[in-house]
Amino acid sequence: MRTRTTRGPLGPLALLMLLPLVGCPDKKEPATTAGGAAAAQPPRPPEVLFVELKCRNCHGPGAMFAPALVNARAKPDETVAMWILDAQKVRPGTAMPSFAELMSTQEALGLARWIKAGNPAPTPTP
Repeated sequence: MRTRTTRGPLGPLALLMLLPLVGCPDKKEPATTAGGAAAAQPPRPPEVLFVELKCRNCHGPGAMFAPALVNARAKPDETVAMWILDAQKVRPGTAMPSFAELMSTQEALGLARWIKAGNPAPTPTP
């Protein structure tokens, strides 16, 4: 008689399947003026975007894709911003969701520059 064995931790593919449950923010409708045109809003600070868009779930200190931010620091600002806005267009099938509907190009450039400056800062170990 065979006994059922329990497997170890989830494999990378299973973790990627869970990504939509933890890392994809809800889409927001753009604010509009009384005439129905989109209202111009000041860009959100990159540290706010990193939290609001749940970037830290995958890219925060100790997270599965935190090393991707280190690799991004060697790339041009525009390349990193393009990846943030529409990673699926750059590399179809990647686990990274697209954020073009959730932030402006200016905000993506600001976030790219913030990441390239060494943020988010690593959590010190005790």
